[in-house]
Amino acid sequence: MRTHVKTVLLIMALAGSAIPAFASQVLLNVPAASLSFTSYLDIGGGAAFIQDETPMQADLSFGLQLSPWFSLGAFVAINPLSNFEHADLGLSIADTEAAFALMSGTEFLFTASSDGLVQPFVRLALGGISVGHLENTDGIEGYDSSRADRSLFASLSVGLKMHITHHTALLLRTGWRFAGHAKTMGIQAHGLSGPELCLSVRTVWKNDINR
Repeated sequence: MRTHVKTVLLIMALAGSAIPAFASQVLLNVPAASLSFTSYLDIGGGAAFIQDETPMQADLSFGLQLSPWFSLGAFVAINPLSNFEHADLGLSIADTEAAFALMSGTEFLFTASSDGLVQPFVRLALGGISVGHLENTDGIEGYDSSRADRSLFASLSVGLKMHITHHTALLLRTGWRFAGHAKTMGIQAHGLSGPELCLSVRTVWKNDINR
């Protein structure tokens, strides 16, 4: 009887000593938590249609593709409104040299779910527009300062996205923009509102963060 008791106690002791080792092994084999999200970058250009003139427009946007049909990001775009020093752009929208319009804010992109090569999308942009000009205040060649007033800006456009590769797409969009500026540099209030057209290249990539 005593022999059986000693045997049971020995088995329990061995089992007890094995439990911590087993638990530590299980904990070590648990995979680390991770965070994954998709980013995008758009670089492009086009034109705005202002007072019978079509100044060129440079566009840049970046953000997160939160789902296959919705992306949220930030944008910046710029239009020259007149000629610059050593650069005759053939523009007379503003009566002041080196005039510009700088737009920036948040963009919301809604893309139709589709497995096809081409997908339609809608873009809503909300933010501000800075209308002003560069100045030469020190008498040395080149501009060294700027003056600008900022006001409300909004844009609504529709377009098509054509996939080139798994990570690259070509986007063409057109729409209407509203510029809430006051009268300035010979431009009537809200005079920079109107149609716009943009062609851009989008690159997307996946980010994996292990914690």
